[in-house]
Amino acid sequence: VLNLARAAVPALLQRPEPRTGRFVAIASVAAERGLWRLSAYTAAKHAVLGLVRGLAADLRGTGVTATAVSPGSTDTAMLRATAGLYEMPEVADFAAHQLIDRLIDPAEVAAAIGWLCSAEAGAVTGSVVQVDGGFTG
Repeated sequence: VLNLARAAVPALLQRPEPRTGRFVAIASVAAERGLWRLSAYTAAKHAVLGLVRGLAADLRGTGVTATAVSPGSTDTAMLRATAGLYEMPEVADFAAHQLIDRLIDPAEVAAAIGWLCSAEAGAVTGSVVQVDGGFTG
């Protein structure tokens, strides 16, 4: 994420005024809560939150925002690999950790990212949008 910020932010700042650039990083519920057998992943995702919050402060007054989306258990190949790490027979078992009692659809995460990139989200910066089915709530 740091390398992406180093490449993307200067380009966003070169846009003509009034700027409306958006930098959106992907974090994880692991950034908010330590997860068993995933301490390194938790640390990396927590660093994403720190980067976004610091970057938002650095971008103050430029019209460019910095935010993050923290997905919960989303129906992806990565979640299936994590199920193997936990020796879980069914990926759907992760749904029990979310108040919505189901896995998150990747399209739901994409919708949050799309909104953060929109003009309607221009006042949102330095924030993390939890798309976690209530896991951290």
